[in-house]
Amino acid sequence: MEWVLRFNSKLCIAAACVLPALTVPMAVGSDRQAEASAIIEHVTVLDGRGGPALTDASVVVSHGRIVSVSQSSGKSSSFGRVIDGTGKFLLPGFIDMHAHLLFPRCSYGGEPIHFDRALSEKALSSQLDFGVTTIRSPATPTIEGLKLRDDLNAGRVRGPRALASAELINNSTLTEAGLRQIVRDALPLRPDYFKVYARLLPEQVATVIDEAHRHDIPVIGHLQRTTWAQGVLLGIDHLAHSVDWSPESLPATARTAYEEAVKNRKGFRARIDWLEAFEPDLADHQEFLAALVRKRVSVDVTLIAYDAKFSQPEKSRYRRTSLLKSFPELRGDWVRCDDATSDWTPDDYRRWNAAWPKLLAWVKRMSDAGVLLVSGTDITNEWIVPGEALHQEFELLASAGLTPNQILRMTGANSAEALRRYDVGIVEAGRRADLVLLSADPRLSIRNTRSILWVMQGGRIVSRDNTRGAG
Repeated sequence: MEWVLRFNSKLCIAAACVLPALTVPMAVGSDRQAEASAIIEHVTVLDGRGGPALTDASVVVSHGRIVSVSQSSGKSSSFGRVIDGTGKFLLPGFIDMHAHLLFPRCSYGGEPIHFDRALSEKALSSQLDFGVTTIRSPATPTIEGLKLRDDLNAGRVRGPRALASAELINNSTLTEAGLRQIVRDALPLRPDYFKVYARLLPEQVATVIDEAHRHDIPVIGHLQRTTWAQGVLLGIDHLAHSVDWSPESLPATARTAYEEAVKNRKGFRARIDWLEAFEPDLADHQEFLAALVRKRVSVDVTLIAYDAKFSQPEKSRYRRTSLLKSFPELRGDWVRCDDATSDWTPDDYRRWNAAWPKLLAWVKRMSDAGVLLVSGTDITNEWIVPGEALHQEFELLASAGLTPNQILRMTGANSAEALRRYDVGIVEAGRRADLVLLSADPRLSIRNTRSILWVMQGGRIVSRDNTRGAG
């Protein structure tokens, strides 16, 4: 999330129109031998709503859509290709609601800072292999990023289908007229969202929301100077990350000390002070949670963004994963240029680890209150490996006390609701045939989401036997 602040793209003001996102049925790299119609027989369906499974089910797919979901009849079918799902589990394709499309490359050895399109395409391909069939990019360099979104959705690039924001808005010196002009300048490229960032004041956030909503475009908030509570009152549609790190979200007695820590501690070290002072069960939070629920404001909690960034290097599973070998350029960048905790002491790590359960407790509190929680990873941040990351996020959500069914709903029906899409996220007739077949039951262990036998996108199998890291 922070890397994006280092890059600025000129907003496109050309009058060219592009196709709406998520409208094209086939992605590059599809199994071109797949039949136009298929039936998956005797499979257990976990439909993405988090409710009871449909056992011994039959799922009919034709021309990229789910035609029917019913009990298996036991009769042979001449409908099309038959896939035996006995002992297997069929889920909707996973949705990552916080996956930045373009990877920034840091500058070392005299190389200029730039976004790496080739690396980004490799990362997108890896996400598809791990069952991620839809992503939302909540901050994207406007010209390059929305072009990549369109290439994904037109099938010119292998990867998930995508929705994407224009470049984030974070300049607190901008006037109302300037903020409105930023929104208007991006409109010809048809952004799916606008994103307001941490430095904006409430009146500036209100201006962006008003202008974006005039054009029926929702707004994502990574808020801090404007609190989450203020953002909800102003009409924000989505909130990014687990908390807002604002003094106002702490008990009144702790705010001054935290503000001093922000002034005196470099980098992210003040986050430790904030989390130590945070009280998830504070009565003042109840009204705010009720407003989140009432207004159906979605929250992508991205626990992995904190756990990967703030894990002690010599103990970090994120730095040891074998899958990082597929992305040596990322390892190089993250070691050389963006190690967020390079100045942390052993005591800093100890304090963070001791306070971490508070963040997990807050996620559980939001879930228990009925907040529209959705799954997200914050790819392109450091030590977040494309593809594997969403499954690691599932595991962190489980450690917060969420059940597998709740987690599957987050990446299924909840994400579809937050996207305002009625073609993804649930296994039911009429939806896109974006499906994942697992060999193991994810209700027994959320790690079993890794036991992927194949990934179907738009009715075509686009990846097979990706069982790397299955538990």
